[in-house]
Amino acid sequence: MATTLDPTQAHRVELPGGWADLRPVSDITERMRRPIKRLSAKLTSFPEFMNAVQAGNAATADGSEMTQAQQLALAASMGDAFDVLEELQDALVVAVTRGWSWDFAVTVDGVLDLPGPALDALRQAVAPYQNALNPNFDPTPAPGSPTGPSSD
Repeated sequence: MATTLDPTQAHRVELPGGWADLRPVSDITERMRRPIKRLSAKLTSFPEFMNAVQAGNAATADGSEMTQAQQLALAASMGDAFDVLEELQDALVVAVTRGWSWDFAVTVDGVLDLPGPALDALRQAVAPYQNALNPNFDPTPAPGSPTGPSSD
């Protein structure tokens, strides 16, 4: 099982055939963050995506990883949401990756030119950044909040 990276720290991750330098979440600009927020919100509007997430959670409830066949079945069940998920993952890679060992720029087009195993490993490495980049809609417990504490 892979080690989960701390999004608050910079990291160099080894990838099949190269490496990537990841920036801390605090260095990710709003220009890079906004497409991630937009695509995350769009994904939640697809009922088939939400059903696939629940199915994926059920398949790995025992801590095991999904087989390739399970992953393909899950992807197929997502319908059009799969394309949005791919776009979201590419935007996340671009936002988090400061640089890499390949001789082309870190852009969405560049992501598409990465070898498959390297892209798969990079997507897995940047996955912990997703939650850190999403907006926080939790109620604020501060008594001076314009809406009051959430317990009121």
